[in-house]
Amino acid sequence: MPPLYDTFLIREPLRDDPFAVTHNPSDIPTLVEVYSKSIIHFTDRNRERAVERLQYELALLYIQEQKWKKALKILVPLWESISWRREGWWGLLGVLADQVTDVARRCGDGEVVVKVEWESMCNCFPRKLQHDYDFSKCLDGMQNLSSKPTAIVRAEDSVSCLSTTFAFGPSQGNVGVPLPAQVVVTSLATKSTAPIILSHLLISFGDALKDIKIEHQPNDDPVSSSLDNIQLFEVALSTETTKSESASPTSSSPRTYFLGRCDLTFSPGTAKAISFNLIPKDSGIVRVASITSTLVQEAFSLDYVVSGADHMHQADYWLKTTGIRPSQKPAGNKGLNEIRIHPKPPKLQIKLPDLRKEYLTDENVQLELEITNDEDDDAEVTLEARFLGQADAVPTWTWTNDGEPSTISDDPLSDSNKNTKLGSRTRLGQISQSGSRKIAASFTARPLPTDAVLEVKALYHLLGEPDTPISKVLIHEIVFDRPFEANYHFQPCVDTRPWPSYFHFEGTKDGEESALGLRQLWHSNAKVACLASEPLLIEHVGLEMVDIHDGAVCHISSMPAPPIPEAVISPNAFHESRFEIDAQKLDLDDRRSTAIEFQLQVRWRRNQPGSRSANTTLNATELIIPFGEPRVLAGAGPVQDQDGSNSIPLTYTIENPSTHVLNFEISMDTSDDFAFSGPKTTTLNLAPVSRKSVRYNIVPLVRGKWIIPQLKVLDTHFRQVLKVNGTDGMKSDRRGARIWVDAEE
Repeated sequence: MPPLYDTFLIREPLRDDPFAVTHNPSDIPTLVEVYSKSIIHFTDRNRERAVERLQYELALLYIQEQKWKKALKILVPLWESISWRREGWWGLLGVLADQVTDVARRCGDGEVVVKVEWESMCNCFPRKLQHDYDFSKCLDGMQNLSSKPTAIVRAEDSVSCLSTTFAFGPSQGNVGVPLPAQVVVTSLATKSTAPIILSHLLISFGDALKDIKIEHQPNDDPVSSSLDNIQLFEVALSTETTKSESASPTSSSPRTYFLGRCDLTFSPGTAKAISFNLIPKDSGIVRVASITSTLVQEAFSLDYVVSGADHMHQADYWLKTTGIRPSQKPAGNKGLNEIRIHPKPPKLQIKLPDLRKEYLTDENVQLELEITNDEDDDAEVTLEARFLGQADAVPTWTWTNDGEPSTISDDPLSDSNKNTKLGSRTRLGQISQSGSRKIAASFTARPLPTDAVLEVKALYHLLGEPDTPISKVLIHEIVFDRPFEANYHFQPCVDTRPWPSYFHFEGTKDGEESALGLRQLWHSNAKVACLASEPLLIEHVGLEMVDIHDGAVCHISSMPAPPIPEAVISPNAFHESRFEIDAQKLDLDDRRSTAIEFQLQVRWRRNQPGSRSANTTLNATELIIPFGEPRVLAGAGPVQDQDGSNSIPLTYTIENPSTHVLNFEISMDTSDDFAFSGPKTTTLNLAPVSRKSVRYNIVPLVRGKWIIPQLKVLDTHFRQVLKVNGTDGMKSDRRGARIWVDAEE
C-alpha cells in the first residue's frame, strides 16, 4: 500500500511526535551533536520554548541509549525551570514527571524521586491510573539507594500537595503581652491519596522571636470543626532547649524554642488551623522568616519550606471557635505575617500630687513625684527628668528621697545624661508590687518667662524579667511667669556738699586714687508690682550698678525705709523703694555726659512656711547725667505760718558747671493760684564751676491741687531758657516744677 503522505520534505505525523519516535541507533550520535548545537543556537536567540523541546528530545535520545545519568542531568533542571509551570500545562508536565521519576529510579537518585512525587500528588496534575498515591511508599522497589535521601522542596520553586499560611491576630503587639497567631495547613493532594503525616512544623522568625515547633501528636481532638473539613486546634506552647544543629562538635551552643503538639495528619481536601499565643520579649518588627513542614519516613525525609511572604500570607480568613470570619487588617498593613511590637505597656504610675498651676521665674521649684507600682512583680526603677526643647539652658536638678539627697547613678548611660540635651537621672531603687514611693525633684527656674514641657521618665524592669526594659513617660506643661515688674523714676537733687574749686586745685597724695570732678546727686524711686496670682513676701530690694561710662564713679545707697524688714505684697499691688545715686567725674576738666546702667535685685519667697528665697533681677532704665550743662533745681520747704497765712519757701539753685562765666536773667510770672514774695526780675552772674540760689515764699491761693510757679531763667550768652527741675516732693514737666498744696482740714 502506497504511503498516504508525501514524505520527501516532511516526516509522517506519527514520526513527528517525539514521545513515539524511535531512532536508528546509528543515527543517535549525529542527532545528539545536532541537538547540542541547536540548543546553543536557540539559547543565544532567547528562544525558550525551542530550547526546552530540544533539551527534552536530547534526553529521550539518551534514554533510548539507556544513558540514564546523562538523561537525568538534563531532565532535572528542565523539570524545575520549564515554562510549562508558568503556563499551567499540567498534563504535559505530568508526562515529564513520569519520565523524570523513571530515570531517577534507574539512577538510584531517591532525592529526585521524592521531590517529583511530592509535586505529582498535587491535585493540579491529572490523575494517573495504576498509580499508587501513597507518598510514604514512593521509594518502594528501589534497591540501589546508597543512603537515606533528604529532600528540600521550596514553595517558590515548585507546587506542593500542602499549603501553609500564617497570620498574626492583631496588627500591633506589645512586649510581654500574649500575641495570638495562627498557622493553617491545607491538603491539596489528589483525591484517594493516602493521608500525609507530618513529623513537625517549624516556624522561624529569624532573630526577632524564638522558633516555634509543632510536633505530631496522633489522635489529638480539635477544638472545633466546620462543614468544609476545617479543624481548629489551640496549642499551648512550652519552652524547650536543645543544641543547635549547626553547632560544631567542639563548641555547641544551646538553642531555645517554643514547643507545641497537635495532630498533623492531613487527608485530601482537609485543612487544620493551629492557634497559639506568643509572648514577645523585644520591641521592633516581627515577621515570619520561614515555615518548614517536615515529613520523616523510614526510607526518606522531606522538608517543605515556605519562605516568601506571598506564599505564607493568609489574607482570606482567621479561624476561631465560632467558625470563620473575615480578617480585619488595618489600612496600609504589609500583611498579617508581619507585625510591629511596641515596648511593654507600663503599669507603673507617675503622679505629681502637689503641682501648682503657676510657677515663677528664678524660684526654687520642688516637684514631688509619687511612683506607684501596679505591675504583677517588684520593679527596679530609675527616674529621669528633663525639659523638652530647652537644650540651651538645662537646670541643675537635685533629688531628695525622704529628706536625704538621692544617689545619682554613675553608669555610662548616666554620664551621657549630663550633657545639654538631657536632664538628670536618679536611681529610685526597688518598689514592691502595689507599693509606692515618693521623691522630690528640685531645680531653679529660668529667669525668662516660658511655657515649658516637663518630661518625667521611669526606666524600670521587673525582677522576674530583668532582660525586658520598660519605660513610663509623664509629660506635663508647666508655666513659668514673671513674679514682678518695675517702673523707675529718676529725680535730680541739690547736693549740699561744696563743689571743687575751679581756681584752687587740690590734688591727691601719691598712691591715692580719688575722684576730683563734678558730682551730682540723684534719687531713684522704684515701684515693684506683683504679677503673681498669690501674695509674695519681699525680703530685700536693692539697686545695683551694672556699668558706667565716660570716666565717672557712682555710689548707690538705700534711702530711709519703713522699719519693717519684710513686706507682703498682694497680687497687682506695689512695693516702693527709694535709692540715692551719687555720681562724680574722675577729672574736673571732664564735661562729658555719663550713662549709668542699673538693675534691680529683688529677694523674695512665697508667703508659705518652708518656702525658699529666690533672687529676681529686673533691668532698670538707663540714667544719663549731663555734667557739662547748666541746670536749675527747684526745692520746696515745709509750709510755714506767717501772719496767719501759710507760705511755702521755694529755693531755685542755678548751677554753672562749665568753664565760662554765664549771665542769667531771672523772672517770676504772676498767677491766680498763688502770691509770692521775692525778686520779680533779677540777673545773676555765675563764675565757672559755681552755683547760687534764689529764694521765694509762695502763698497758695488754692487748696488741694498742684500749683506751677513759672520761673524763667534765660542764659543771655546762648539765649537759651533753662528747664526748671523739681526735686523731692515736686513734679516736673514741660511747664516747670509743680508743688502740691494740701486741702484745708
